[in-house]
Amino acid sequence: MNPTASRLIRRTHMYLALFLTPWMIIYALSGLALNHGETVRGWFGRIPEFERIDERPYAAAFPADATPRQMAGQILADLGLAGTFNLPPNQPAGRLVIMRNAAFAAHRITWFRAESRLLVEKQAYTAPVIVNRAHFRSGYHQPYLAAKIWGAVVDLAIVGMLFWILSGILMWWEIKPARAWGAVCAVGGLGIFGVLLATI
Repeated sequence: MNPTASRLIRRTHMYLALFLTPWMIIYALSGLALNHGETVRGWFGRIPEFERIDERPYAAAFPADATPRQMAGQILADLGLAGTFNLPPNQPAGRLVIMRNAAFAAHRITWFRAESRLLVEKQAYTAPVIVNRAHFRSGYHQPYLAAKIWGAVVDLAIVGMLFWILSGILMWWEIKPARAWGAVCAVGGLGIFGVLLATI
């Protein structure tokens, strides 16, 4: 390979890894929490329950064509909790449940339509909860710049992992003494992956 191209690939491999280190740590720790759930819960305790922190009357006037997401956004703004949120897919009849996931706390807001009442609950975060929620955080469907930037960096992480695979193969091939053992590792990994995928 051309020395200039080789140098560029190596530098990109390194700098991309340095930039994406926080995201890789999140994915590694959340993988640990998911793969060893009982052990991790033994370290940090059970996942905290949602606790009621507020309950108040709420008689808001929404446009006739307002969607549940638009209503949820207004409710959060009225509570001073504006930010990224999700609506659980299976909504109870007569209620609107909103999950507001901030960096270090989660709020669950339930609007009881017929009763014109809001229930606000909060879940304290533990370390496993923080990394797990960060792992599954996405951004493009949220109307906030920070969320969209997060989504863009997640896309970069996806591209980065694919690039590390390809650039790793190229760098392995450049080191002639490592070709034999590299081939053993590649074939061994592919073989174990295939067997486990077919048998689990």
